Amino acid sequence: MSLRARLALFLALSVGLALLFQGALSYLAFKRLLEADLDRSLLFYVAALAEGRRPPRGEFAFRLVQGDKAHQSANFPDWPDLPPGARWREGWRVLVLEVPGGTLTVARYDPGAAAALARFRLALWGSGALLTLLAVLLASRVAQAALTPLSRLTEVARRVADSGDLSHRVAPGGGGELKALAEAFNHMLERLQAFLDRERRFTRDAAHELRTPVAAALAQLEAAEAGYLPREEAQEAVKEELLRMKRLVEALLVLAREGRVERIPLDLAQLARQEAEAFGVPYRGPGHLASQGDPLLLSQALRNLLQNALLHGEGLGVEVALRVEGEEAFLEVQDQGPGMPEEALKEAARPFFRASGKPGEGLGLSVAAKVAEAHGGRLELKPNRPRGLIAALRLPLTLG
Repeated sequence: MSLRARLALFLALSVGLALLFQGALSYLAFKRLLEADLDRSLLFYVAALAEGRRPPRGEFAFRLVQGDKAHQSANFPDWPDLPPGARWREGWRVLVLEVPGGTLTVARYDPGAAAALARFRLALWGSGALLTLLAVLLASRVAQAALTPLSRLTEVARRVADSGDLSHRVAPGGGGELKALAEAFNHMLERLQAFLDRERRFTRDAAHELRTPVAAALAQLEAAEAGYLPREEAQEAVKEELLRMKRLVEALLVLAREGRVERIPLDLAQLARQEAEAFGVPYRGPGHLASQGDPLLLSQALRNLLQNALLHGEGLGVEVALRVEGEEAFLEVQDQGPGMPEEALKEAARPFFRASGKPGEGLGLSVAAKVAEAHGGRLELKPNRPRGLIAALRLPLTLG
């Protein structure tokens, strides 16, 4: 059963049950009102009998049973003895009262009242059935109107699945949760489109960058085979190109991890101090800082920032600094080199972006940014005053 049919059935059942409940209450109220009026007339008849007055108009009957003696009106029906209480019997409203030594049964014949109750029941069933049918039709239309945005979303999802074209969008419409769902679906398609665009660009650039060292190494080998280069010189050149390709592959693997890191307790200050000593630059910061993260990835990110500062910052005033602000740690590499133009700062973390013509793969800052994001932080690049660049890994301070 479709969602539209289930929703229409639910609405119709809700309306039908509400009408049935309301009808039952109305019938009971009408029946009690009618019975109360007849019971009052019977009590008036009893009072008239007791006082010897003229009974009220209408067909009344009585039977008085005391011990073995019984006295009744001529028109009293041939009924067996009934227990005390009020009831309907064959068109009669019967009231049985206890009296000293026996019972007094009074009855009023009123077939019109019973017929009125029957007609009222019929009217309730008929109107209930008609209103339920109208509710089914109305519920079907309401369900169709309410689910139109969902139908459009389903159609767009089917077209995207069949064609692979992420440019399709759900037309705005509807309200409430369905409108929010359509907006979220469109936002998801936009994110997927941007992701695929980045993936295609990254794959194209990666293929080009990997092809370059392979072609260079092959050219060196061919030159050596042809006798244009000494074998030792060709071997050294091939080794250099292979090392370059190794660095490229390692960087690409880090970029492909998509934020999957294994967090373990670590001393962020010790990690920063070790990398600074390895590169022969000063360290400024606390002696210890407990945190959690992937030490290999964080070391690789800091190493990339140091290599970038030594290469593009010309090795001027390079130092590693660690500071804490609130719940965040700032792991910074500062230099006093030529810095980076303002427009280049916005693109510097993009894979294969090069702000200068100096040798490099253009992946160092990209890897550092990816590592920071994988730890819930980000890479910040800003000018160092009066000159130079500050590259900071801004990381949430998760204590171990």
